[in-house]
Amino acid sequence: MPTRVNRYNFCARLVRPLSLVVLLLAGCGDDKPSSKKAVPPSVVVSQAKLASIPVERQFVGSTEAVKLVDIRAKVEGYLEQRPFTEGADVETGDVLFVIDQRPFKAALEEANAELEQNEAALEFARQEVDRYKNLSQQSAASVQSYQSAKARELEASAAVKSSQAAIRNAQLDIDYSTISAPIDGRIGQTLVNVGNLVSEEDTLLTTLVQLDPLYVYFSPSEADYQEILSYQAKGPLEFSLLLAGNQLYPHQGMLDFVDNQVDITTGTIKMRAVFPNPDKTQRPGQYVQVKIKLGETQHSILVPAQAIGEDESGHFVFVIDKNNKSERRKVSLGQPYKGQYVVDQGLKEGESVVIKGLQKLHGGEIVTVEQDTSKATTKTDNKLS
Repeated sequence: MPTRVNRYNFCARLVRPLSLVVLLLAGCGDDKPSSKKAVPPSVVVSQAKLASIPVERQFVGSTEAVKLVDIRAKVEGYLEQRPFTEGADVETGDVLFVIDQRPFKAALEEANAELEQNEAALEFARQEVDRYKNLSQQSAASVQSYQSAKARELEASAAVKSSQAAIRNAQLDIDYSTISAPIDGRIGQTLVNVGNLVSEEDTLLTTLVQLDPLYVYFSPSEADYQEILSYQAKGPLEFSLLLAGNQLYPHQGMLDFVDNQVDITTGTIKMRAVFPNPDKTQRPGQYVQVKIKLGETQHSILVPAQAIGEDESGHFVFVIDKNNKSERRKVSLGQPYKGQYVVDQGLKEGESVVIKGLQKLHGGEIVTVEQDTSKATTKTDNKLS
């Protein structure tokens, strides 16, 4: 037994130093520097391009009909016919409504009968005047009798004129009982159905609008108005429309009206352009965007919109130099154009700007550069359309 204990104590004394050596070696290994290097951030770049682009201004506008007519009855009566189809195109003179004509025809017959009666009375009065005139010349009748006959003639003549006027009024009532289209246009919804009593001038029956051409009203600010004037002095301007969904209207318009004063409450001035609408697809009352092409810039620097960053100090881009080093650069922007921006200050033609990976950069980093291969930014035409 003593021998076995001695052997155990000897082995324990031998293991302790060896453990300390292993721990010391492990600790020394932790102080060894890492062999891994930081990987440069990868970014996609595009080149700033020089191009000629249109100078355009855009305003909210609304469409209105060149002519809009409220169709109302001019006589009172029961509506008898409505031969048109709602929403159809009609031409000048097409019958729209017919009011019961029987009362007006009866009034015309009465006026004609009264005229005949008054014409007979006038003929008799004239004969009396001639008779009393001859008698007074022969001293067989007094001058007063002649003058009385003359007065009856004048009264009969006035009665004839009154009857003639009554006939004209009765004929007008008959004419007005047939309501025709005063212009070419598109008819609206019927507001009074057949069989209803319509009142003179008070009852709106329907509306008729001329759809071709079409007015578009818009109201630029005073500053925009002055800019439009300065470009207009150089030549006619091009007007186009953007419909709902940013759809481009296929026909160009022209300016035809400028109001004679500025609205003091809004600081804007009303202007109007007229657009052809041959297919009659557009309607009055639509909200549209009026785009005015004022001219063209010849040397504009363009970059993709995704290259532009913004913070409290303004807009900026990251420029990558020939050594693949990033630089955060402040820029001044002009107008947007087809997914790109005009850069007025801060960039030169051909400089590479980051369009993907901006969030990885702060400025001053060495980066791995990938060229943009998308169709939108590889276009090399000098003049963009």
